[in-house]
Amino acid sequence: MAAQLIPVRTWAEGMFGERVPHANTLLNWIKNGKIRPLPRKVGRQYFCRPDAEYVDPRVDRIERMSRGR
Repeated sequence: MAAQLIPVRTWAEGMFGERVPHANTLLNWIKNGKIRPLPRKVGRQYFCRPDAEYVDPRVDRIERMSRGR
């Protein structure tokens, strides 16, 4: 069974607690691929899997290079 999608705002509240990033920041993260797996846009709102993670692509690339991949 596939994971149920939740609104990105709900995901951010669960991930960051009381320090939820602003809606514009979340949209920026989505557009720059910093939330993985990538959220899907349904209508006007973005939804992601509950187990999604914030990933900085630069840090991810450096880690992959250090592991030789």
